[in-house]
Amino acid sequence: MSLQRFRSRFGFRPEGALLVGVERECFLTDASGVIAPLATRVLAHLTDPVQFGYELSACQLETRVGPCRPSELAAALAANDTQVVSAEHAVGFGRLHCEVGPADMPLDVYPDPTGRYAQIVAALPHEVLRAACRVIGTHVHIGMPDHEAALAAYNHATAYLDELCELGDGSAGERLRIYAVMAPGWRPSRFASWHAFYEAAVSRGFDSDPRKCWTLIRISVHGTIEFRMFGATGDLNRIAHWAKRCYDICRDALA
Repeated sequence: MSLQRFRSRFGFRPEGALLVGVERECFLTDASGVIAPLATRVLAHLTDPVQFGYELSACQLETRVGPCRPSELAAALAANDTQVVSAEHAVGFGRLHCEVGPADMPLDVYPDPTGRYAQIVAALPHEVLRAACRVIGTHVHIGMPDHEAALAAYNHATAYLDELCELGDGSAGERLRIYAVMAPGWRPSRFASWHAFYEAAVSRGFDSDPRKCWTLIRISVHGTIEFRMFGATGDLNRIAHWAKRCYDICRDALA
């Protein structure tokens, strides 16, 4: 792996600069309200792969909106949520937005057709798998036009980590404590250059797959700065508030 090839894995687009995207995770429940591995059945109904997808845990659903302008985000979140509510009635499942699932919840892994999840789980200690299945959250993406802008925005955003963790906390810190079991290196570091970022990726083992970087703020392969510290919530206004704060931080970095 070379620095040039590493850089090529990140899909920055000038037209995507400062557009906003949101990924929301929730637990799926059966008719009695108990968390259950229903993702395969639910996604057989929610067939748009852009808006709906799976997570490692078969008890979770991920919904996605964007990229869009910040002014369009609230409407996009509402439209997406309406589709899931319709699926709830048609399929007969529920959603739970608690940030941390119970310790005895099912640990079924989604049958990822690429086989990536099976490979991940094969190397995971049981307690790490449990931690990965128990925590859910909301991820905010802010689009970047190019590599240098992304590095500048990322470095700037790291100064706001503690503020954002507090802003997004809905479990008195429990979610992030459990997340740290899965990702001990969750705190992002600043990098002086893309070469320094690449060297860190090599030493930490995510140079060939940047998705294996589990820091709470990261430069994403989607061409964004991704903020991963926010908990799960059914409150769309709260999500829009989180996204606006992330947008403002990145906008200021690029000004």
